[in-house]
Amino acid sequence: MINELINFTANLDEEFKNLGSTPKEGLHIRMKLFISESGEVKIDTFDFEYEQYSKKQKGEISNFLIQCKLLHQNAWCIDTNKCLDVPTKAIHTCSPFALAFKREHLEGGTKFKENIGKKKQIYERFEEYFNKAFDLFENKEDAEKYVIFKHFFTQNTFSFVLQKIEENYKAKRIQFEEDLAQIKEKLKSSTDKTGKAELKNQVATIEQELLKVKPLDDSDYILFYLDVPLELYQQVHKKYLDDKLFNTALYNTEPNQEGVIFGTSNFMNGFNSNMPFLMHQTATFDISGRISNLDAKLLYELKNILPNKTLPNPLPVFIYKEEMQQKVIGIFKESGFKFGYKEIIQNLVEDHPDDMGNYYLLFWQNTKDGIVFRDFDFVSTFEYLVSREKPLVILNLFDIKEKGGKDNKHYPVIHNIFDFEQQVMKPFIQNKYLRVDYFGDLNKDDYAKLDLTFSSFSRYRKAIYDYVYKSQRNTIDGHIFDEMVFNAITDDIKDNNGYSIREKLNIWYSLYEYFNPKNKINMVNKLKDYQDFVAAIIADEALSDITDEKFAFAAGQVINYIQSKSKSADNSYNLLEPYLQQSKCTEFKRAIANDFGRYKHENFSKNFEKVAAFVLSYETSANLKHLLPQILSGVFSKNQLFSTNSSK
Repeated sequence: MINELINFTANLDEEFKNLGSTPKEGLHIRMKLFISESGEVKIDTFDFEYEQYSKKQKGEISNFLIQCKLLHQNAWCIDTNKCLDVPTKAIHTCSPFALAFKREHLEGGTKFKENIGKKKQIYERFEEYFNKAFDLFENKEDAEKYVIFKHFFTQNTFSFVLQKIEENYKAKRIQFEEDLAQIKEKLKSSTDKTGKAELKNQVATIEQELLKVKPLDDSDYILFYLDVPLELYQQVHKKYLDDKLFNTALYNTEPNQEGVIFGTSNFMNGFNSNMPFLMHQTATFDISGRISNLDAKLLYELKNILPNKTLPNPLPVFIYKEEMQQKVIGIFKESGFKFGYKEIIQNLVEDHPDDMGNYYLLFWQNTKDGIVFRDFDFVSTFEYLVSREKPLVILNLFDIKEKGGKDNKHYPVIHNIFDFEQQVMKPFIQNKYLRVDYFGDLNKDDYAKLDLTFSSFSRYRKAIYDYVYKSQRNTIDGHIFDEMVFNAITDDIKDNNGYSIREKLNIWYSLYEYFNPKNKINMVNKLKDYQDFVAAIIADEALSDITDEKFAFAAGQVINYIQSKSKSADNSYNLLEPYLQQSKCTEFKRAIANDFGRYKHENFSKNFEKVAAFVLSYETSANLKHLLPQILSGVFSKNQLFSTNSSK
């Protein structure tokens, strides 16, 4: 896995690695050095550049902020456990040319108040930070050149700069707020449509300007940079990374002739030396392997690229074909980083139908704890088409109409696996927002009133992901398909959603053979047999080949007919529950007889009387819960028991 990710990152160009990244939220300040008349090097506290950045800002980022982004990217710590300000971990830069911390550590901030009497305040830790940062210089004499930057903080001069910025921002803020209030007043009294649109634009523009001068939140960063070339930032940052990219320096080798160091990988990996219960107690070696500092740097870069959302998720990592890898990145870039895995694969399949395989598929999530790899697996062959023989077709066997229309519903033919996911799998595990999250935390609130669908989702979401995205066609079989379908239908019954029930029955009958290839049972023909059987009873024909399934279908027709006689306020499908809970034929028929007795004063058709007589006289020892599909099919298919006389 590590080697594949290293090779993948090595093939990305430097420009791409930085795409999608943004400056840190907060106030960026670049300070200049100057030589006074007395020849002394000083920090210019009157002529400096600054700008505030918020992710809520729209439009292009200024050149100044782009430069600041490059500077802090080459001055930032790997993680707070490896920052120079341990153990407090408040300063997140690791460079003698930059210093960044959050507003909460300054006087009046939350952390400042918490630290009173307990820990050193940040003002007392600048000396120690710079002492460590100056150790990153190859030439120790260089530290003397920039000691003035240390004094800028240790002598609290930086507070004077912050005060000046705040005074400037406050004046602008007051002016913007006054302008905004005036425009909003005009907006209230304006009746002209064009004029109101113009005023709304002005409001939006001023609100954007206000974001640039708003008071800093505790969570905002304050970032100071020394105005020196980027190359100097990169030199000291490389020194920092060479030492800190490994999760411990205990097992680092001496640099070889090329200066390459080997050590233990820190990528998505903790070190167990402080947790003996996680250490191997009988092994004859201390560590399982080392990687070079060059490879560790590439992995560090990948970890920084993933949050930028410039890579598709899931991400195919081709291991033998660099050309395919470049095509994946190219297609994604051309789409403006909007294409997902599905669209990228569809593009690749058109031009490289024989090359779709031999890649790793990585799915990750950006969580509050950072990047988490949810799934990383090898795909030897990706089967784009859902079936080699013929496409899948869902038939409208239960006569539903197009939503909002009068025409019978027509299902699109399913050619590829992504259409299959959308039309077949998704309806059985999606939440109330019609979404499926394959790897997120299980959230029952998203499945309110969908208890059994939530059960299917919890049990089979990974199996469906493997089925669709990794072509592991053995993860979903007929048993699982049946369970998902009738779990979802049971929830629909509780929700009184007859349309959705018929849709799912259409899918179940149409694709039963696909999920049960060994059974060789065509359920579409079976449904026709059930309907012909009921027609034969009505026509007084001699009955042959009577089965429990045909009985169950006929019983469903009878139940539906009886319930149509109900004139109570509750006509929901919840009335089916007493039938669906029965496992014994005797109890099942008793429930039918009880309901029939309740409505015996109503008119009943001859068709009903004949089929009801058959149902109430039939005997079977079968568990009727196993006949749920046939009972529901009888209930929700076109009822054959009504006579042509509408009163019956």
